[in-house]
Amino acid sequence: MINRARRSFGVSIMIMLVGFIAVAGALVYRVMQNSSADQYQAQSIALPQGAEVRNAVAQSGTITLTLDVEGETVVRIVDAKTGNVIRDIRFTPEIAE
Repeated sequence: MINRARRSFGVSIMIMLVGFIAVAGALVYRVMQNSSADQYQAQSIALPQGAEVRNAVAQSGTITLTLDVEGETVVRIVDAKTGNVIRDIRFTPEIAE
């Protein structure tokens, strides 16, 4: 009976140790990841005169802005580290043939 209790206790201790190792591994993994503070360091973003920001999304090291510039919709993609404009995409009406 005592051997059975020891074996059960040993199994419980092993399961607890595996759990601690898993938690410690997850913590080390999170610490080693690039923090979002490193990815998004831009202090300011240049906007066209009179532009109104309709939407902003930060993802994968870029910031995507949807702007309303004098009645025209523009999507501006900006590097999140430097704040430099990568690309402007303008929406124009489709011409019917």
